[in-house]
Amino acid sequence: MHDQAGPDPAPDEATNAAAGRAGLLAQLRQLEEFAARTVSEGGSLPPQASEMILHLREIVDALDGLTASMGGEPPATADAAPARERGQEDELRRAAP
Repeated sequence: MHDQAGPDPAPDEATNAAAGRAGLLAQLRQLEEFAARTVSEGGSLPPQASEMILHLREIVDALDGLTASMGGEPPATADAAPARERGQEDELRRAAP
């Protein structure tokens, strides 16, 4: 009766993962800009801000892996970001009390 296969759910799930990643990446970029601005102005970051940035990076990386495992390609915005993020990560750790 139900011999017809429905659409493959993997593309929809990959699309949803990519959309979720895009939103988190936007929030991450805003936090990174806030942190860079605060540190460059001589201010100190709350420890929670540094931790949030680090955790959001982990989540974005995990979503990249999820998307890749579902047969999708990780978004192109992840190309040059890791080296820059590692430098910012070190800076955030130094700035945290």
